[in-house]
Amino acid sequence: MSSREEIIKALQEVKVPAKAYPGVFTAQVKGDDTLADFLHSMVVVSTTVIQVKEGADASPALDKLFPNMQRVRLDPLADGLSLADIDVLEIDGDFGVAENGAIWLDDTNLPHRVAPFICQHLVIYLSQKNLLPTLQEAYIRLGDKQTGFGVFLSGPSKTADIEQSLVIGAHGARSLVLVLTEC
Repeated sequence: MSSREEIIKALQEVKVPAKAYPGVFTAQVKGDDTLADFLHSMVVVSTTVIQVKEGADASPALDKLFPNMQRVRLDPLADGLSLADIDVLEIDGDFGVAENGAIWLDDTNLPHRVAPFICQHLVIYLSQKNLLPTLQEAYIRLGDKQTGFGVFLSGPSKTADIEQSLVIGAHGARSLVLVLTEC
């Protein structure tokens, strides 16, 4: 018998005890205040939050954050590759999840999949009415919704190599600003 066959036989003889189904997932959120939990998660994932009544009210704060940079709303007719030259891209989010600070984006509001990843800075507009406490509730909300593309986005792009060198914007936007509206 070859070494390979011996290893395979030894693995097949191992009996792993069955484990009981753990039941329904329940998230560990801080309390009953979904907005407060969401805002806390935004801090944890390095996202700047601007709370305003309406989206247009965020303009002065965005001008301060991005001086001398052109802010662009996504043009559904533009070629996706033309987005590479955009410094600040503004898009709409569908809903947010307090548990992990994720924002759902799909091709309903995002005609170019590459958009949130190719720009330098990303601004997402989201109504606080569209906040959910847990990821489980987010998947329930998605239900059987059929889209060509969808992603939960949480914070700006970050990566760290073996030497623990943190790189911001390695494979996506260098910053994420959330404009959280009351309506």
